[in-house]
Amino acid sequence: MTIKDIRGLKYPDEYMIKFFFKENLHTRRGSVLEFGCANGNNIALFYQYDYDVTGVDLLQKSIDDAEYNLENVYDSKGSSSFVCDDMLSFAKSNKNLKVDIFMIPNVISYIKKSDFIEFLKVSQENNLFKKDAKFFLRTRTKKDYRYGLGEEIEENTFLMKDDITGEKGALCTCYNEYELIELLKKYLNLTNIVVSHLDNQNLQNGRILLNSDIAIWGNIS
Repeated sequence: MTIKDIRGLKYPDEYMIKFFFKENLHTRRGSVLEFGCANGNNIALFYQYDYDVTGVDLLQKSIDDAEYNLENVYDSKGSSSFVCDDMLSFAKSNKNLKVDIFMIPNVISYIKKSDFIEFLKVSQENNLFKKDAKFFLRTRTKKDYRYGLGEEIEENTFLMKDDITGEKGALCTCYNEYELIELLKKYLNLTNIVVSHLDNQNLQNGRILLNSDIAIWGNIS
């Protein structure tokens, strides 16, 4: 099968690719847990290098596409499993997974900061990752055009009401770099931290809008 047969997104996140190769993850094997796995486009990279991968997503359609893609498109000596669940619910109901790589790309912007903190605490308490596991996060910053749109239901968390975003009814939580680093150091004892800021303009409905993300990776110690 070819790339044309992949259901959904065709490639991994560009900064996921940077993380993978700059951390020399292509030279080793292990286990990966990704929250917000979508159609498996990110963990497919690890899977092709024979990692054992687990993906969690809230949407059953995403899980179905991920299962199809990894079973039918890619070759691997690794294993794959996918779970349709809320990220906090999964963290609470699973213990001692002790994965080598723990990833939450493009997902924490859809939950409240208080829920993110609880998620980090529970993940640590339930040993979802090993000591010195690799960690990757990508999310929106306060420079993003979505920040401030909708009803503020918690500090820096907004309930989206404007269809210009294509995310009506979703939560949008945005962060500054310093507060993310503070949280990750406090709850994961994150070290060897690498930070990248990702700003780009996007034409949507005749308007030029600013998308602003931040990618962070490091070691959980």
